[in-house]
Amino acid sequence: MNEIFQVTKSYRIAQRLSLREFAEEINKKLVKTSVTYATVNRWEQEGNYSEPDMRLLFECIETYSDWRAEWARDCLQSMWHDLFLSGIVRVELSKAE
Repeated sequence: MNEIFQVTKSYRIAQRLSLREFAEEINKKLVKTSVTYATVNRWEQEGNYSEPDMRLLFECIETYSDWRAEWARDCLQSMWHDLFLSGIVRVELSKAE
């Protein structure tokens, strides 16, 4: 099981984005979001236990059909590993258009 800091950092690195660019990509199509590079930095700090807001994660899943939705799903899975493992919670992503 990956923790939030591992999930976020691995997606950011895979996309070759700086902290600021990652935040900008998350905010791109979302309404009323305020993800900043400092926020992303907190998510990536091991032991800080800062997590993305659930509403933000669900909005990413609902809005995007790319790595941002996958990142959000993986964050939720990290946060509620046992619920995902049990099958009680499932998140299906829409296919990229």
